[in-house]
Amino acid sequence: MTDPATYSYPRYLEAKKTVDARALNRRVWSRFVDELEASSAPPVRVLEVGGGVGATVERVVEALEPRTTDALHYTLVDIEPDNVEAARGGLRAWAERRGYNVSGGTPQVWTGGPVEVTVRFVSADLFDVAGAYEGPPHDAVIAQAVLDLLSIPDALGALAPLLAPEGLWYLPIHFDGVTALEPQVDSDLDARVERLFHESMADPSLDGERAGAHCGRRLLRHLHDSDATLLEAGSSDWVVVPQDGSYPGDEAYFLHHILHFIETELTGHPELDAEAFAEWVATRRRQVETGGLIYIAHQLDALARHR
Repeated sequence: MTDPATYSYPRYLEAKKTVDARALNRRVWSRFVDELEASSAPPVRVLEVGGGVGATVERVVEALEPRTTDALHYTLVDIEPDNVEAARGGLRAWAERRGYNVSGGTPQVWTGGPVEVTVRFVSADLFDVAGAYEGPPHDAVIAQAVLDLLSIPDALGALAPLLAPEGLWYLPIHFDGVTALEPQVDSDLDARVERLFHESMADPSLDGERAGAHCGRRLLRHLHDSDATLLEAGSSDWVVVPQDGSYPGDEAYFLHHILHFIETELTGHPELDAEAFAEWVATRRRQVETGGLIYIAHQLDALARHR
């Protein structure tokens, strides 16, 4: 069983790569890649906020390699320095395995492959980055599983000036109000834990502007109401199911970390009996260890064009 002292957010981000890869909406993703390739003047410029350990960089490069795009300038922003350092090292190793020659630290320059790639790494708050930016506009802004932590209109408003006219918003994996864990432990307690966990995602200091557990649908509404044209939207549910008593890749660790989030948020909550909740968490952890837990989270992806 995972020792709570060993929980690592960069490892969690690595572990969820396979979960995200299954979840991402194929229609939304394909439309994004098609539109990105059609960007008029090379290089293609992409800004990603909340870039984590670089999974989307890999996905974008892999998608553009067989296409006509010959140069990609990618800026990865994350507020956590540990994530940025993991991205820097992980992307270097990934690119070299694909046959690129990698030079530099930040930016990294990848040559010798189908696409010439420059990756700039920034450890900072997205609002600070947006406020200080003076470079050329971007063809796309990517934010994956980020806007449920923020005021959506504030974040979109801060980032919009960094987008070129007709630039793209690609906003995948935004939670939308369903967490399911099977099999049941206790139906009443299960429902209470889910409700309280979702309520914990709200931030009273934002006066209701933080979308929290219903970010996906609120994001679609804000895009519809903003200076953007919604091009595609679709579900991107996390579905983690054991296979022959175990989980693919490092997905058991991913599940332990999800339980860690729930435990951290709800321990000591006045609506939960402390002993019953502790036993609930222990039971869920045993289910992971024995390959018996099924986990589902409902999320939405969105693609929009800046006007």
